[in-house]
Amino acid sequence: MTRTINKYFVLALLSSLAVLFIVVFFTGRDDLRLNTFRSGNGWGYSVSVNDKVIIMQPIIPAVEGKKPFATRKDARKAGKMMIEKMMEGHEPSLSLDELRMAGIEA
Repeated sequence: MTRTINKYFVLALLSSLAVLFIVVFFTGRDDLRLNTFRSGNGWGYSVSVNDKVIIMQPIIPAVEGKKPFATRKDARKAGKMMIEKMMEGHEPSLSLDELRMAGIEA
């Protein structure tokens, strides 16, 4: 079980670093866009730079299982939080606590 958790942690870390690199490389001269979309029985979001998707989030991050956002509003709010973090130079990830503090049902 610990190996599985470590594998997912490393995968998440590498994905985050890749996204961070893309955002840092394109920051200041490119157009960031947030889109929401239907995902299963809920909602997801994507973040694009110059019409190229850099983040596709069909499920709630930091939540066990594959659970989409309950509402379009929640997906949009999470996407906006992600963009704000990237624009501030922070790691492009959201914790369960951050989602709860934002009032997003997880």
